[in-house]
Amino acid sequence: MRSIVLLVSILSILVASAAAGEIGVPDNNPTTGAACNAIPWSSSFMTGEACYQTLIPVSMMGGKPVVIKDISFACCTPSPANLVATTLTITIAHTTATVLSSTYASNLAKDATVVFNGKATFTGVYQKWAPVGLTGTFRYNGTDSLVIEIRYTGATGGFSCYRVNNLGKGYSRGAGAFTATSGSVSTSGLKVQLNTEDTILTLSGAANPGGTVLLDLLAASDAGLTYQVGSSFGKGPIAIGSRKLELDLDLLLDVSVGGKLPTIFKGYSGKLDATGKGQAQIVVPNDTRLKGVRIYNAFLTLDVNEPFGIASISDSKLLSIQ
Repeated sequence: MRSIVLLVSILSILVASAAAGEIGVPDNNPTTGAACNAIPWSSSFMTGEACYQTLIPVSMMGGKPVVIKDISFACCTPSPANLVATTLTITIAHTTATVLSSTYASNLAKDATVVFNGKATFTGVYQKWAPVGLTGTFRYNGTDSLVIEIRYTGATGGFSCYRVNNLGKGYSRGAGAFTATSGSVSTSGLKVQLNTEDTILTLSGAANPGGTVLLDLLAASDAGLTYQVGSSFGKGPIAIGSRKLELDLDLLLDVSVGGKLPTIFKGYSGKLDATGKGQAQIVVPNDTRLKGVRIYNAFLTLDVNEPFGIASISDSKLLSIQ
């Protein structure tokens, strides 16, 4: 059980930087702003159809790579109505430009990623952050400015949000706006909060007896660092000061961390590549008795230059064998 002893020793002193956080543009206070603005989340003003872009300068982005998981806006309507759209499409991109072009595609020329596309209900609460609920993520590189584009059609309801002076904005509204290629440009974009993570674990593949499950690791700030993956039958958590690791100190954790079944738990230790990515695998034995087994998985990264030699720790992700 030496690997469990070693892991307990590491975890008992773990004081890592937070894996999740918020970037407020220009701040994280949802109760203030330069003024209220109906663009783009008030469908009555946008007559049910809109395109909106905003440019967030690199100086407001915190200066490090992160994964953007969601975006929120600060509602300033005392009695907001849900905005319901038949189609909402949100795209995020990097840019080196300092001002928005009136041509929408020009602002999305670098790493454009669709992070939401489909029917949507967007809920506002007065002077609270209203999260959109993105279905995809965007890997911010830490060095560029950011463009967020919002398009919707078939919308009803909605509300106004606080805006910011001197924040780039482009927009179109009314019939044809959803597919518009250009629009008006000004400097009164909405206040926005970006929900971010430094460290993400994603599972994919065949979660069945005889199948292989891929564990894709992403620690955007930790390129080149050593990683360690662990799996357990329970979610714990293991208390780590004010933080927690969502794994159990059980036999499976000992086996997976200790490399005792390398043909099953593959690549559980290694180095992240130059983009902060790594990959491990679980090769599920071809035994039908394993159906229904639930396994929790997480990883951490190591850096001797960080406090106690620990850089980041991920949330756990559940694997259910089918």
